[in-house]
Amino acid sequence: MLTECAARELTYFVALDWDDDDRVLLAPLVDAALVWAEPETLAALAAPIVEQLWQKELRQDIERALDDAAQRHKNVRVMLDDARADLAAGPAESALARAVVEQGGFDLAGADMLPMHCLLCLEEGLARKTKEERGTLALQIAQLAPRVLVVPHAEIRAAMTRAAVGGPGIATALATDERRRVLREWLVRLAELGKHSIPTVAEDLAAALRAPPSPPAGDPIWREAVRGLTDKLALEWN
Repeated sequence: MLTECAARELTYFVALDWDDDDRVLLAPLVDAALVWAEPETLAALAAPIVEQLWQKELRQDIERALDDAAQRHKNVRVMLDDARADLAAGPAESALARAVVEQGGFDLAGADMLPMHCLLCLEEGLARKTKEERGTLALQIAQLAPRVLVVPHAEIRAAMTRAAVGGPGIATALATDERRRVLREWLVRLAELGKHSIPTVAEDLAAALRAPPSPPAGDPIWREAVRGLTDKLALEWN
């Protein structure tokens, strides 16, 4: 029988490539990973995703990766029979399939956090401040929004260029009603997912989201999201 601990260990040897459709399926789990949601939440989110990916040959992909790793790593060879038996139990029962999918969520969340925005670090920082001192610091979480906003790089570059020569500010140029709606709905979801794991950030974020949005140039939530877009673009330039 494959233990949960062994399943987690084996995920280090199963580095799957997630295609665009996979990333769409994994998005709820990526959100939960961003806020370091509890294991029970991760497991509940992972279960239906495993079922869907199972139809796309998740089991076969894992088995191929393990067979390859077993040729080079003795500890994988030792666990290989248990891993195969675990996968044979099916998507609802396989601890390994769930562990691989959850790890996929954390791997993709890591990409969202570049340039690095550690939400646990933000939580620790806010927890040391009084409520009056916290201000809008929790809104920094909006910098992680490039994945959900999906703004073309060419549009961001054009907005930055126009702003540099006296055109409209970047926040105004990139704002659309749809983007701002998507951003706020996503942040509401993160605040709910993180209410136990990052409670101070979640509380402050939820309070800020209850206020009606300001015009783009004066909206601190949107401005943080735009900062995330420009920082991400600068990282890719580098």
